[in-house]
Amino acid sequence: MRRTVPLKYRQTDPNPLELTEHIRQIIPKIADDLVGSLEWYSQNAHIVPDSIKIISLEHLQQSRYKLNYSFRWNVFNACLDIDAYETTTQSVNFNVTQDALVFDFIDNDRHAMSDEL
Repeated sequence: MRRTVPLKYRQTDPNPLELTEHIRQIIPKIADDLVGSLEWYSQNAHIVPDSIKIISLEHLQQSRYKLNYSFRWNVFNACLDIDAYETTTQSVNFNVTQDALVFDFIDNDRHAMSDEL
């Protein structure tokens, strides 16, 4: 699943520090895509607010990068006496165009049986 996020006007190619800072500012806009569905772990799983942290930014090709990041999530179920916090590390590739960042997110939403028929 591709998602395009506008990039501030620039005259030169951004350096990794500029890209990291720009991505840090847009994390709230792309947080749902970065985290994806936590239903694979539990229907009670939720992301811990403001827990997405950039680990590194890797330059892959001319205008292609890989963003490595982590986030914390929580599962709480009083009936089963579960209150657990976990940290997950993931990555996403993206392209830098003249005026946008184009992310290649993986769709990990759980599909219902009716979706497959």
